[in-house]
Amino acid sequence: MPRGRPRQFDRDKALQDAMMVFWANGYHATSMPELCEAMGIDVKSLYAAFGNKEKLFVESVGLYMKATQDLLWAHLDKGDPARVGLRNMFEALVAIMTDSASHPVGCWTTLALVDEDMPSLVVGAIRKARRDWLDVIGACLTAARDRGELPASAKIASLTRFYVAIVQGIGIQAHDGATKAELDDLAETAMSAWPTQTH
Repeated sequence: MPRGRPRQFDRDKALQDAMMVFWANGYHATSMPELCEAMGIDVKSLYAAFGNKEKLFVESVGLYMKATQDLLWAHLDKGDPARVGLRNMFEALVAIMTDSASHPVGCWTTLALVDEDMPSLVVGAIRKARRDWLDVIGACLTAARDRGELPASAKIASLTRFYVAIVQGIGIQAHDGATKAELDDLAETAMSAWPTQTH
């Protein structure tokens, strides 16, 4: 008797489900059975579709960063002054990081531990995600200085690391139980550090 066609699965949804498991548990603590159960596929199908656990993790990070681009970095490209765009980005970030109904709280790529036992692909994906934040905010601040929204003397590299540190701090503190109101206040305080023009 001929075998029927294998049941198709939604690859994008399976990747989303895998991302949630990695986000909740971390790389090392996530087992293949947990991934298979969450994704609704068996181990053979997982390997066929994604290669292995490391490659699945890297794809999951890519999906996470695409959402970051769409939901957060987009605020920096709306034509608003950079200070307004950055403040709106922080507001959106706090809302997302504290939304426990939709996903684990906190920033996954900030909370992800990087250690020597992790495969190089995994370490590279996490570190690239963190570097991307530096690149995006750095470009935003450089453009702001070029437009005269920041003084020419503004230390862009230091300011970039400061605001990325705020992003990471929001992710960590959200994970540790800080409320939306508390983190909104943190973001507001961070924006008060914006350098002003001196005459």
